Amino acid sequence: MKFVGNILGAVIVGLFFYLSVDLDSKNTTPVKPKTPTYSQFMTCDIGENWSNVNVMMDEWNNMAVDGMSFALGHRIYEGSAEAVGSNQVSWQLFWDTKQKADKFWKSGPSDDFKAWADKHRSVMSCDGEGRRNYAVDLPRPQNKQGEWDGDTELVSVIYQCKYTVTAEDGTVTPMEDKEGGKSALKAMYSEFMDYVDEQDKNASWHIWSKSGKRGPYNFGVYTHSGENPDPYMDYDFYWMNYYENDEEARARLNAWVETGGDLQEKFDEFSTCEQNLIYSNSYVLYPDLVNE
Repeated sequence: MKFVGNILGAVIVGLFFYLSVDLDSKNTTPVKPKTPTYSQFMTCDIGENWSNVNVMMDEWNNMAVDGMSFALGHRIYEGSAEAVGSNQVSWQLFWDTKQKADKFWKSGPSDDFKAWADKHRSVMSCDGEGRRNYAVDLPRPQNKQGEWDGDTELVSVIYQCKYTVTAEDGTVTPMEDKEGGKSALKAMYSEFMDYVDEQDKNASWHIWSKSGKRGPYNFGVYTHSGENPDPYMDYDFYWMNYYENDEEARARLNAWVETGGDLQEKFDEFSTCEQNLIYSNSYVLYPDLVNE
């Protein structure tokens, strides 16, 4: 997996966007969600009353949604010329299971949801029919992620990757056995997390560490669940790193270039990722969780 490269270049796919929301607009402590296994993305158009987005989000947080773990809003600030400065955002839904997501869409929106959508249509309108569906792995235990301190803003860095094989002459070709690639990827989770834990333990030895302690870190791996629209199917999986801020993201990525070479070679045995990375500001959103 190419975890190195020029992070300033433009990429073809603009995958994730951001909803800018005032953190002071809601001070209640959210219910702790389950670890999700399924995620969906919807592209949304910003409306003429976008300045009311804080009210819209606060009211969305008050709705009960069965099986929804939480949501993320994203806005790209580096890595996709098409996405930066666009009039679109993306809403990412995390579900406990695919079955819960299917039930939500099959039954249709509740009366409360319809009223909320109609009220705020001039703020933002989303393409639910064109949603993209993914199975998601979030393998890192919460107690190993570090102290997020209740932060609901973070930086996401996205890798766009394909399963590949490399011939003896160095020729790289798509892997026909996608399930084999998926198994190889999952098998790397444990070794990668051991690497991260060791790097966190030794953070004080890194010249970029001002406090001798790294900030929190997590990652997610997204694979297609069924067919998604083009151009998203151009890649077999998306690896997303989550950091506290941009400075922390760049420090960890630089450290990977310096110290992650052995693991990089193992990732390269079954995958190839775009060298241009997508940087996104992200915001965590919590509905009122229910368990029916």
